[in-house]
Amino acid sequence: MRIALIADIHSNILALEAVMKAVKKHSPDRIISLGDQVNLGPCPRETLALLRAENVTCLHGNHERYILAAMAGDTGYAGANFASLRWNASLLTAEEITFPKVMELEGAVFTHAMPEDDRFPMYDVSRALPLLRGMEFDKPTHIFCGHGHNPTHIQLGNLTLDSIGSVGCMDDGVPGTAPYAILTLSKGQTFLRPYYVAYDIRPMRRLFVNSGMADFCPVMAHLICLQMTMNVDFLVGFVEKALALSQARGEHVISPKTWQDVDAAFDWPGGVGTAAYWREAAT
Repeated sequence: MRIALIADIHSNILALEAVMKAVKKHSPDRIISLGDQVNLGPCPRETLALLRAENVTCLHGNHERYILAAMAGDTGYAGANFASLRWNASLLTAEEITFPKVMELEGAVFTHAMPEDDRFPMYDVSRALPLLRGMEFDKPTHIFCGHGHNPTHIQLGNLTLDSIGSVGCMDDGVPGTAPYAILTLSKGQTFLRPYYVAYDIRPMRRLFVNSGMADFCPVMAHLICLQMTMNVDFLVGFVEKALALSQARGEHVISPKTWQDVDAAFDWPGGVGTAAYWREAAT
């Protein structure tokens, strides 16, 4: 059986279109998306529509879980840093983003991060390894996952763990590239081959504007548009600064004022802040 694996699209339709075109040249028996199909990027509805049209099997990711919580009115997602979740919640239905958490095929396990933890730190081997050493795997186990935005391979005792990397939000500093992998399952053996595809990032900023995301949550849209055009993560550093300031101010959640103050002080690429960034997009 030949399986195409993709992960962490994050509503980046430009990357997904390029990856799907490349994937189909391998004539896979099935395509599996390992969670986080939506949120962060500008095109959640288009992303889900393409996945449905291509008969892709989607698994549940932590971002689907976050959006479902926002739909349910969870006050934990009321902060300014979660505006993109609320934007997604306004566009999607719970049925569209409710997927299985785990699936198994011929002994291989497919999940978003780990079967019981959709936020397992695949993105940080120094954190992941001690946790994995504390787990018991009585028989050879091969887990294929996403969550870590750069591809990662871990071999530890009976466990083999392969994170495919993020279609929509790579973090390797190489713009306009997206990963996928082709997995062959044969007689209990697994053969995994990684691939990268190039795509045109020039329309990205316009997608954020046309979708309405740049208006609904301009700072988050700015952060993610930069990542999707530069393959550099600005979000984590920004949120860390916002959390620190919010806590210093005694806020229960990050307020719009704190979010805006961090925006004004942030070391944006080229010194272009959020308001100027979206003004540029309009010209």
